[in-house]
Amino acid sequence: MSSSAAFVRYAFDHLLPLCRDRFADTIHGGFHERLDPAEQPLPLGYKRSMVQARQLYVLAHGALSGDRSGQDAAEQGYDFLVRNFWDDRNGGWFFKVLPDGQPLDSSKDFYGHAFVLFGLAYAHAAFAAPRALTLAQETWVLMRDRLAMPALADGGWGGLAEGASADWVPNGAMRRQNPHMHLLEALLALHEFTGDGAWLSEATAVIRLFQARFFDGATNTLGEFFTQDWRPDPVTGHIVEPGHHFEWAWLLDRYANQGGDTSVLPLADALFDKAVAHGFLPDGGIMDQMDPQGAPILRTRRIWPVAEAIKAALSQARRHHGTSAGDAARALAQRLMDHLRAAFLDPADGRWIETQDETGVPTMRDLPGSTPYHLFLAATEAAAAPISSN
Repeated sequence: MSSSAAFVRYAFDHLLPLCRDRFADTIHGGFHERLDPAEQPLPLGYKRSMVQARQLYVLAHGALSGDRSGQDAAEQGYDFLVRNFWDDRNGGWFFKVLPDGQPLDSSKDFYGHAFVLFGLAYAHAAFAAPRALTLAQETWVLMRDRLAMPALADGGWGGLAEGASADWVPNGAMRRQNPHMHLLEALLALHEFTGDGAWLSEATAVIRLFQARFFDGATNTLGEFFTQDWRPDPVTGHIVEPGHHFEWAWLLDRYANQGGDTSVLPLADALFDKAVAHGFLPDGGIMDQMDPQGAPILRTRRIWPVAEAIKAALSQARRHHGTSAGDAARALAQRLMDHLRAAFLDPADGRWIETQDETGVPTMRDLPGSTPYHLFLAATEAAAAPISSN
């Protein structure tokens, strides 16, 4: 079986059933935050909107790909999300609830809201979930208006605050590119599933912020942490994450494919090439952090950057098909899928190793409910662009 075929079979035969049968909370509704290595829910005492939305995504994307076995779990998860996380008084979505759905943290988290938008898009596309598009529109209006930060000096969109109180007072936290990246992903999903060009226009505003503030053309790197006025944070502004390079490279390619400005494609190539040149460790793992020149900062590894690198390599192979760059990306995608299976996955039951130390020794075997989103999306990309083994 080819590398891509094995990865796809893992996702549909083992990972999707894990989400459907183990992460789904059959007592209270919604999805468990985390499972232990024996696939039992850990008593963490909360459920986050982000995890609910990511689990909903997996089951919805599975349905769109032909496996509707998770529809019941997805529909009860959607109902739990809407009933318990939506703030009837102030609008928007609570950050956390208790396992039974009672409010726990009513603050408004930008990152969580971005994933709720993403989950709503897929719930609409897969199950025609009631009010999903209306809720997405209401959510985006609230985010755009209540989390708005000052415009850039040239008048460009200034992005959103990291989060806010229950009644939408921004919290002044350090600003990050990461929630903006996932906002872009959600806006592109909404554009894909509705055909409404307004969502693509909103995505373009995020792209322009990426070009103006996140991307450093002098080093071809992506900044992570910023002050309120979009200057690199004095303590953490030098940190670069190869995994996010790969994630942005894939998103920029997707944006262009959906009718966006194709001038972003050289930036996708630059991010991809920088991460490939400097982000890998000698044994083939992907380091967590490096500096703008490519020197390692944190040599530990997590599973999700491998999944994001697979997506990026597949998009590069497709776009540069028939060239040496395309051949190299294709070979890298195959190597990454083999590495994922050998170093992180238990293909027999869907479980995985979440983190490793700098030598590749596992450091976490619990199963966070946020991770299947990365793995399943990478597998669906592999299904769309299969790669044969040598």
